[in-house]
Amino acid sequence: MNERVYKILTLEEWDNAKKTGEITTNLDQQDGFIHLSTSNQLAGTLAFYFNGFDNLILLEFKSLELGEELIFEDPIPKGERAGKFPHYYAKLQTKLVSKSWEINRNGFSLPKEVLLNSENFY
Repeated sequence: MNERVYKILTLEEWDNAKKTGEITTNLDQQDGFIHLSTSNQLAGTLAFYFNGFDNLILLEFKSLELGEELIFEDPIPKGERAGKFPHYYAKLQTKLVSKSWEINRNGFSLPKEVLLNSENFY
């Protein structure tokens, strides 16, 4: 299992999460779980779902702290993406965030430590 998983939010979604203490998006509410990504999946998630944004928030979570509500499953909805994606079937509290970064469009350059973490799994 991946030691860390990630959530990408718009600045507005992050502002709302800080106010309520709970992280969720319209897509999460629609699908009934919280969509997360592994470090290897972040580039695809950014390209497919956040193409129109210049500034975003990247949140990191420690998988063990999310417990058994974190399940790695086939992509939902089904499409071209492959592999097992982390889905969280509980309320995702902001207090569970282990690290956060504001990322900016430069091809969305991810933080170096996130990129290096993705290399440790293969």
